[in-house]
Amino acid sequence: MRSNPLHIPWFLFLLPVFFVFHGYVENFPHIRAFDCIPLLGLYLLATLICFFIFRLFLRDNIKAALMASFIMAFYLFFGAFHDFFRENNIFLHRYSIILPLFLIMATGLFILLKKKPPFIRAGKFLTWLLLIYLVVDSATLVWNNITRKDAGKMISALPDDTFRKCDGCPAPDIYLLLFDEYTSNKTLKDTYHYDNSSLDTFLQREHFHIQANSRSNYFFTPFSMASIFNMSYLSHLKDPQNVSSNDYIDILDPRRPAAVIRFLERQGYTVVNNSSFDLPGNPSSLEQPFIPVKTRLITNRTLFHYLMRDIGWWFVKHFTNEQMLAENEAAMVYRGNTTAIQKTLEASSTTAGKPRFVYMHVFMPHGPFLFDSLGARRKIEPATLQADSTDPSGYLNYIPYTNRHAQMLISSIKKNTMGKAVIIFLSDHGYRFPPFFGRNERVFFDNQNAVYYPDGDYRLLYDSISTVNEFRVMFNKLFDQRLPLLKDSLVYLRDAPGVTGNKK
Repeated sequence: MRSNPLHIPWFLFLLPVFFVFHGYVENFPHIRAFDCIPLLGLYLLATLICFFIFRLFLRDNIKAALMASFIMAFYLFFGAFHDFFRENNIFLHRYSIILPLFLIMATGLFILLKKKPPFIRAGKFLTWLLLIYLVVDSATLVWNNITRKDAGKMISALPDDTFRKCDGCPAPDIYLLLFDEYTSNKTLKDTYHYDNSSLDTFLQREHFHIQANSRSNYFFTPFSMASIFNMSYLSHLKDPQNVSSNDYIDILDPRRPAAVIRFLERQGYTVVNNSSFDLPGNPSSLEQPFIPVKTRLITNRTLFHYLMRDIGWWFVKHFTNEQMLAENEAAMVYRGNTTAIQKTLEASSTTAGKPRFVYMHVFMPHGPFLFDSLGARRKIEPATLQADSTDPSGYLNYIPYTNRHAQMLISSIKKNTMGKAVIIFLSDHGYRFPPFFGRNERVFFDNQNAVYYPDGDYRLLYDSISTVNEFRVMFNKLFDQRLPLLKDSLVYLRDAPGVTGNKK
């Protein structure tokens, strides 16, 4: 007797297809359909492996497919469930509850499938349900293609009419070179008695305009960068004096508003993200060895991503000794810095059909302080990290190494672009010397800020600019905008008790 096609567990294959296709539609037009193929193949393979394992125990295709689908659905759609519970203050979002509950439910389902007759109707229902979802997503995709002219419409906290059209404006490549925790030369001299005037001399020789009294608005990296890229203060931050874990999750969400990115995309720019932070529609290009970078917009909704994001530190703490942890952190930072610099140099040495916005973010001179004043690699040990937290010499000795790379980058970019690219040399905040917490935190905001315009017209820049106005001034000049400048204010942050945020 020929088997009924409806008895074949089609839903088993439709589940990963729906997950990847839905992610593609949801993030249209940032992801190419071709880039989704390796990701779909990976999830199909994982689903089949899971199916064959349960087939050994349940000895029935439909039952094994139902069990495998339950496991994969929890893994693939974990982010949607977790965010719904968290945003609605439902206790189930806690990992200590949702993970054991899942194991209990999986065990109960396995026992039920083992004892009951084949669940053919359940399989049919899931098949038709997923087919309906795929049809709905297909209709959405068709509509997105029809209205593609509006795809670049700014999705931002700023009103849609904030920006003016500038069809005839020149569109130079723009390089944002972000050096994390690099304090201003004025603070280095006045507070740490360190002479860094050679950097200013270099920048002036390269025709940069230096904002010597520039400040960041926040001294934690995620909040500072979110403010920079949205050209606004963080109105959603409920209590700066009690920054919660949810605040860190929200501020690092790749879907957060970023007016700078949306505006540049509307102007025809391609965004090159050489950092470890995801930008809206433009994930980090670092540490992505197996599948195309853009598909991180899909994979960042899975269980693995959430575990690494929220409690990855717990696994490191419990399964890594202090020496290995220090070495791993140093190796990871060095590898990330080197890759970001190399990718930025490669971008400057190639031509593209569209203007580019290249964002490079390196953790220099941010700790761990990998090199000494002579450029020799330091041996990073737990004792070294503890000493660096109370002695600024490690930070100060790391500055010459940082300067050499900054100068090499700037010189190379100017040479490769024939001086026609805009270059922003910036830091997200100043050096946060731990003994100064609660005493002299004002210096935590003092940052590096120098800008190169090919035409040398720096009239709109001012010496005491803060980073919230960095791109407002630039867009007013480059693209004939009329963005009002915000008040240059400092926002002091404090973590809530028990919170270990990713401050960087």
